[in-house]
Amino acid sequence: MRNASLRDYQVRGFPHVEGWCSEALFPIVDFIDSLGMSEEGGVCEIGVHHGKFFLLLNQVTGAHDRSFGVDVFEDQGLNVDGSGLGSAEAFRRNLKLYDAHQGRNTTLIRADSTDLEAMGELLEKSGRGSIRFFSIDGGHTVRHTMSDLRLANMLIRTSGIVFLDDILNYHWLGVFEGTVKFLLEEPTLIPFAIGHNKLFLCKRSYYERYFQAFENFALKTKVVPFMGSRLVAL
Repeated sequence: MRNASLRDYQVRGFPHVEGWCSEALFPIVDFIDSLGMSEEGGVCEIGVHHGKFFLLLNQVTGAHDRSFGVDVFEDQGLNVDGSGLGSAEAFRRNLKLYDAHQGRNTTLIRADSTDLEAMGELLEKSGRGSIRFFSIDGGHTVRHTMSDLRLANMLIRTSGIVFLDDILNYHWLGVFEGTVKFLLEEPTLIPFAIGHNKLFLCKRSYYERYFQAFENFALKTKVVPFMGSRLVAL
């Protein structure tokens, strides 16, 4: 990998952070970072748990980029489908130990992502079109998935990327159903790749650039059709 912070986190931190994240995502994020198509902007993750994937993404942000971790954390009464058990204390500790910025560029928002007031606060703090990488791994219901994808569509930069977790996990079919219903709305956010439990989406104006780059990526296996788009399977 080119990025030294990614290499450091992979060796020193990743094995010690609780969560569910394929190690194959390291070369994928490093590859995206090397393309030079999206170099500015922070990370926003809905459903950070203890920060395993958030930390991976935040290694490639700049100190001036603002990142956000959204989770109900200890308020498990809001975790209607039992899809995670986040800990703000563990997340902060992992930021301090393993984050390239030691958490200085990260703001925590304790809320359900369908809470309009809380997401209004997120929009106000981050600004539309400011996020480079947006990870969706919060509530796994149809409603949460559609709401989170709509929010991501507002927040990411034109060149930004959305990572949607558990797209083909048969234990969480709300994610698949919600994604299909969202894509039937013909949004400006569309998928270009799939693999390692993630669906990768970008703005329509950047689809061809990301698709062609991933089509020539060493981890490509084949091209598959989905909801009117061609996706690179990794």
